Amino acid sequence: MNSKIYSLVSKPSQQICKRSIQKYSTSSNIQLNSQEPPKFVLTTLRSFPSLKPQTFQPIPTSLLNQPLRRDILWKAVVFDADNRRVGASNPKGRSEMGYSRKKLLPQKGSGKARSGDRGSPIRHDGGVALARTAPNDFTSDLPKKVYDLAIKIGLSDKYRTGNLFIINDELDFVTGDHIATEIFLKKFQLKNQKLLFITNEYSENLVNSTDKFKNKIDIITKEGLEIKDLLNAHKVFIDLKSLQWISNNVDKSK
Repeated sequence: MNSKIYSLVSKPSQQICKRSIQKYSTSSNIQLNSQEPPKFVLTTLRSFPSLKPQTFQPIPTSLLNQPLRRDILWKAVVFDADNRRVGASNPKGRSEMGYSRKKLLPQKGSGKARSGDRGSPIRHDGGVALARTAPNDFTSDLPKKVYDLAIKIGLSDKYRTGNLFIINDELDFVTGDHIATEIFLKKFQLKNQKLLFITNEYSENLVNSTDKFKNKIDIITKEGLEIKDLLNAHKVFIDLKSLQWISNNVDKSK
């Protein structure tokens, strides 16, 4: 407010103006005693294969409390799918199909659309026009931070829905007999679900025992974890050492 105009206003009116200015001020009012968001989530460590709770373990919220971002997950899935393409396809072109190169119809006078030879790429049994010569590179680029964020989103979603089981000790059976896996699946009613085991190192008994259930059970080490593995699984079992390794290597990309 202009100082000359402000001096002409009476004192009671000046006080009202000051109050209104203070009331509608845009400056932020920060409370010193406001609570910060938690930096850790308290997870339950279980034994295997009984899955009995043993103790609690704090895990950074940046790893297990990420909001669901389907767009980030989609980018990571497309990135993996592109990089898995071999690009060894080498189909025949129109000159290699073995058909006659003569036009099927005259250029004019037939009353139909113009038509080329039978090997034309526009026909269902014709040759291929583009990307014929192998090798073909279909790989795409994605920043490492974005892919690491997708891993954290996948783990957070499994933890939030109660489908992430953190094992305190070694993630392995005491025997390599398939009966151990059958008892485990029957006890926890997991026969019709897709399971993912993420281990710190190669577990021989676990691999041998689940060999009969390859269509339902996937076993990978912590270094080979991909986003498609998390999305395809209904239940995820991971030992504490593997989760700590992921936290130290993936959680750095913030």
